[in-house]
Amino acid sequence: MRTISVINQKGGCGKTTVAINLAAALGKLNKKVLLVDLDPQSHASLGLNVSFDEVELTTYNLLRDPRTKIEDVIFRIDDSMDILPSSPILSAIEQELAGKPARETRLGAKLIKARDRYEYVIIDSPPNVGLLTFNALIAAGEVIIPVEPSYFSLQGLHRLRETLELLEKETKHKVKVHVLINNIEKRTTFSRDIVAELERYYSAELMDVTISHSVKYKEAALRGMPIFGMGRSDRLQREFISLARELEEKVSFLQMEDIENWMIRLHGPRIVKEGVLFSLDAPNAENVYLTGEFTNWSREGIRMIRDEKDGLWKITLHLDPGEYEYRFIVNGVWINDPNNMDSVLNEFGQENSLLII
Repeated sequence: MRTISVINQKGGCGKTTVAINLAAALGKLNKKVLLVDLDPQSHASLGLNVSFDEVELTTYNLLRDPRTKIEDVIFRIDDSMDILPSSPILSAIEQELAGKPARETRLGAKLIKARDRYEYVIIDSPPNVGLLTFNALIAAGEVIIPVEPSYFSLQGLHRLRETLELLEKETKHKVKVHVLINNIEKRTTFSRDIVAELERYYSAELMDVTISHSVKYKEAALRGMPIFGMGRSDRLQREFISLARELEEKVSFLQMEDIENWMIRLHGPRIVKEGVLFSLDAPNAENVYLTGEFTNWSREGIRMIRDEKDGLWKITLHLDPGEYEYRFIVNGVWINDPNNMDSVLNEFGQENSLLII
């Protein structure tokens, strides 16, 4: 599953238009696609005629409630594309999750559990840098940055590159960057000058395909459909099909082993062939034990083994489907799982980590 965030700190660069029509174009290539609306303005949802008033659950519930799964929020668009719709209440999520563990990884933790359902996940991100944007970036292996031919859009690109460098430095998570020239009128001298500057500074990241300016995008959004449902838009349809094909031809720079190691560090327990793998990054610990409902909260717990290869403490258990509360015991101190976003309060008012199989 390839996860691609469409992002730009500057509004009005056609970010949502690119997300909707790229997802639809990948569907035309017989790919199974999930479009994630992570913008409180809900433009990707509205652009596909999905109103937050008509759906029971949205990306707000997905990020807020540990028991809400991807399949609970999915809204079917057609045989090739689903959407996780948004709503304005999503704007409150940053305040509600303040101080919560692993709050920047909540989207990625949910998406990785749906990796067998989709070949592509396209995330429409909000036009700012905050908790939602960091969720979109950490969940993704790649980003598309739409840049319209304007000075302000170029400045937005420069600032976003700085944000991505900061993300890599702080989390060790690197994303592949694709810069997409969008909404361009190639006949103007100014547009050609902007393209020349992009080629000068971002030639390695610049996509070959460009997307033309057209009022058809606004008409399609007004009708709640991708450009492929519009008449007299053959050129635009060809451009998005070409964009999808160019992405298909680009081999992901991440090796599978690197992705697996990243997911272990990022999302805590995960299903493996042998059972459920628990892991903890505790480099200074002398001993680490796992305890929970599956041990009847034994004070001794189950001894975890430190993996000399990556330095993580690990244990794999065979557990039946269900819900399990658990904690780690590190040098005799009980702690919750810092890499698991899902937690519930116990009878003592402390947080237990929650595993849902």
